Amino acid sequence: MKSTTEFDEITVFGARGHSLMILRNMEEYWRGRVRIRALIDDIENGFSHPGLGVPVISSATRLRDYADLPVLLTVTSTSLRKRVAAQLADEGATLATAICPERPLVDPVVDYGAGCVCLPTTRIGPDVRIGAGTIVLSSLIAHDVEIGDFSTLAGESFVSGHVKIGAQVNIAPRAVISNGRRTRPLRIGDGAEIGTGAVVVRDVASGERLIGNPAMPIRNWVKLQRLLSSSQGG
Repeated sequence: MKSTTEFDEITVFGARGHSLMILRNMEEYWRGRVRIRALIDDIENGFSHPGLGVPVISSATRLRDYADLPVLLTVTSTSLRKRVAAQLADEGATLATAICPERPLVDPVVDYGAGCVCLPTTRIGPDVRIGAGTIVLSSLIAHDVEIGDFSTLAGESFVSGHVKIGAQVNIAPRAVISNGRRTRPLRIGDGAEIGTGAVVVRDVASGERLIGNPAMPIRNWVKLQRLLSSSQGG
């Protein structure tokens, strides 16, 4: 998968609210250095974006008219991001890796995967690896953290030290991933979903969906609420 951190013109896969939020934040950092030529949306296209004033096009039009420009992946869906990245790789496209390595909030030796996005407001500590196509909007990634490919860390989420996060994991706003240990990192498996405000204090299995404080599987949370309701009713 080809990628670059050096670009002055890009196309962007994604034309809706999540994408616009990312672009607004990155534009504050780019300060006019990067020109967005087009947004790509394969469901709704063929018009000028009302907020950015650039064309919204299909993937086929990108390949025809903008094939030489890097593509920034900004869509919310982790599975769609992975599929689009594979399609772009087959087409020979280059992914734009949107990072802010010289910011004082960011450790200088972070390992960035191809096509990842990290907002300039995120504090990133030492010994952190961010996977390909991953979007980091969180407030903090502390230290000794690995994040797999095509995951999403939403705004105001916190990842503490000694944590290993799998591929296509979705961590919702204000979720907190507690510290692991150097000899035994806290692990979150591939495809897991951590709900808004959840506080994760133990390992999370692949595909598991957790909510609450402390975080627990949704089915367990529902059972707990029923028990509490029955107790109060009695």
